[in-house]
Amino acid sequence: MQDLAACYREDRIADGIRPARHKETAFHVLNQSEPFSREIRYTCRNAPAPPVGGCSRRVPDTNGLLPGRGRTMCGRTVRRGTGSRGTGTGTGVLMTTAEAVAVFDVGGTHARSAVLDGEGRLHDLAVRAAPSWVSCPGEEAASLHQRLVNLIVGDARRLARRHRVTVVGVSLGAAIDARTGLTVGSGPLWGDQGGHRFDTAGALRDAAPEFRWTVVNDVTASAVALAAQPDAQHLRRLAAVVVGSGIGLRTVEVGTGRVPVSADSGLQGEIGHLPAGFRIGSRELVLRCDCGATGHLSAYASGRGIERILTQLATEGTPWLAADVPLTSQFTRAVSDGDRAALTVLEAVTRPLAHALLSVLSTDAEIDRVVLTGGVPAGLGREYLECLTAQMDAVGLYGRSGSLADKVRVASPDAELALHGAGLLARSGAAGARSWTVPGDDPKSYSVVMAPNTLASGRGTPQVTARPGRHGAARRLVVADKRVWELYGDALTNALTGGSTGGSGDVTLETLLLAPGESGKNLAAVSDLVDAFDRFGLLRRSEPVIAVGGGVLLDLVGFTASIYRRGVPLIKVPTTLLGMIDAGIGVKTAINYGGHKSRLGTYSRPSQVVIDPGFLPTLDPREYRCGLGEAIKIALVADAALFDLLDAHGRTLAAGTPDPRVESEIIERSIAAMLGELVGNLGEDRLDRLADIGHAFSGALEMSLEPALLHGEAVAVDLAVTVMLSRNRGLLPSAVADRVIRVLTDLGLPTVHPEMTPELLVEALAHTSLHRDGRQRLPLLKDVGHAVFVNDVTEAELCEALTALRSRQLQVMS
Repeated sequence: MQDLAACYREDRIADGIRPARHKETAFHVLNQSEPFSREIRYTCRNAPAPPVGGCSRRVPDTNGLLPGRGRTMCGRTVRRGTGSRGTGTGTGVLMTTAEAVAVFDVGGTHARSAVLDGEGRLHDLAVRAAPSWVSCPGEEAASLHQRLVNLIVGDARRLARRHRVTVVGVSLGAAIDARTGLTVGSGPLWGDQGGHRFDTAGALRDAAPEFRWTVVNDVTASAVALAAQPDAQHLRRLAAVVVGSGIGLRTVEVGTGRVPVSADSGLQGEIGHLPAGFRIGSRELVLRCDCGATGHLSAYASGRGIERILTQLATEGTPWLAADVPLTSQFTRAVSDGDRAALTVLEAVTRPLAHALLSVLSTDAEIDRVVLTGGVPAGLGREYLECLTAQMDAVGLYGRSGSLADKVRVASPDAELALHGAGLLARSGAAGARSWTVPGDDPKSYSVVMAPNTLASGRGTPQVTARPGRHGAARRLVVADKRVWELYGDALTNALTGGSTGGSGDVTLETLLLAPGESGKNLAAVSDLVDAFDRFGLLRRSEPVIAVGGGVLLDLVGFTASIYRRGVPLIKVPTTLLGMIDAGIGVKTAINYGGHKSRLGTYSRPSQVVIDPGFLPTLDPREYRCGLGEAIKIALVADAALFDLLDAHGRTLAAGTPDPRVESEIIERSIAAMLGELVGNLGEDRLDRLADIGHAFSGALEMSLEPALLHGEAVAVDLAVTVMLSRNRGLLPSAVADRVIRVLTDLGLPTVHPEMTPELLVEALAHTSLHRDGRQRLPLLKDVGHAVFVNDVTEAELCEALTALRSRQLQVMS
């Protein structure tokens, strides 16, 4: 896969273009490139008063998806760029204008046309027969191509006279090569004739140069529309599956709206032409696909495939199929009535699609939702969805328990997703300027290495030993915590120069010792570090900086390394528990500014992170407990077994006397859980992040309260507030809330601060909402290991939560 610019001449051909993200196992972390992205904002009308943060609200579930038939897409106001924040805003995929556009959706059976206004409403919706090999029997492909152009251009001019539109988006039921923009084939439209390659956009532009044309595959258009819906914003990837005259699938990255395509063909998801077996009971059938081949998925599971099966059954005298009544209508009615023979046919036609979807889900683990659209699932309704998911559950995914029904939905037929998607994509190119998609670099990974009793004991690890650079001798610049160097300087020198591994020990180390504190994580300290890098004569690629210390030092050095000469390599050696399981293992760097914690920062992957718990015995007990605060944070949302471990050993951990095996397991589980939440979203394309629990209020608490809280302590207080909010909403059982508060206390962590006020919490959440693009995105707990996001926490709820915490503290003290 590669990221491809989807431009053809002056006409945007929008069929895909961002590489898929992949997860690596264990502690091997993949970083993804960050090409330019676009954004859509939508507004749902009749909004209630805004919650704390003032910019957003919880969006009602009006996404046009079953279960619950008949829902329609909510109205959307599309605004250009990232401008004014409105009520109910949410980040989607495209930078667009709000002007009206003419939209078309042409499949193998029907051609739809309409005008999509700036509020997301369709006007002048017309449906007519599509110019296909079925409706125009005997015509050559070239003639069908011309009929298609004539139909679209004629109707576009009609709509332009009525609505003054100049931009047209076309969703086409055809395979479109995203590298060239050429239509390369369409069995539903043009059958098995040759000569399918057709410059649809070029022909439309030549016939009607007064319009700006966008041509997109119909499944891609549906996927983009689905990814823009409010209830999809927490998803990583979404798969749209159109089951109509043919069958197609597209996966889309919700955070960016990009559809990955093959570097060889420019296509993705043409599953309708995969081989599939088919049998009804013990009887096997081999049927032709529209493309002319036999045994394809579309030959059995598409609308036309089902019609061929019914035709064959009718000619054989099947009792419930009468020859003088439309077969598909009889089939739909028989399925709805629960006719056993009809349900047997339904099981047979859904089985090959179910197997294809299982293959997709098993190979792309980031797909969080599959949405079916098209005439077949819409016409057969709930029975189709239930039968399909039952077929999927009958096989299942290895290692997954429970039904897959929670992943699969059917779009309401009146949602007109392809028309909406075509309009969104057309608007993205409507400003009059040409646009380019800039491919990102290949994904780059970094390693988090668990290396007990190596650096702290002086025995070293070969991963961080130096190779000669251009200066002739191997050199390293080490920026270290002064206290750590006093305790471990000799051991670290021996380990980092390679002397302990049998090497010559001729690596030159230059050390810069800092005494970092949160108040010193500022621009002045960055300036001093830049001067030190200059004095050292740091080479840009072959001499990584080695940062040795806790979270504050790693943040400071990481930020400086990321901006020095636009980025130099960095090896991180965290020496605190918090650094080992949280601050040191991700890609975020930051310094404080203007009285705000981590206001300035970058995303910059390290070359490597080396974890040696051998530094922990000399760690200040309060700092050790701060690390436990981050461990319980990630346990609450990602690892119930880790929470059980912290519960069982809380008091010995708080006392600083843990069993080494328990401590090692806590560290490893915390790292694995944290990286599991980070991988695939290192650059925070998706702002609904479970790892953000404990960080809605903690920054303000840490920076403004006296006596001061350390970071892990502020996280613990934040967690306690979150637990009370979850309990008071009825999300979290009281017994679980009590247990979480008790474990926090057993770990020696605070749950409230005497100077904490409701006003401070309100202000903190408002700042957090700005950081999260105008929405609270607050993770609330339903159980240990299970959280949901909300966007409507009010000041009254914060007051109630704080009162409950203070009352609980008084009960403990008494």
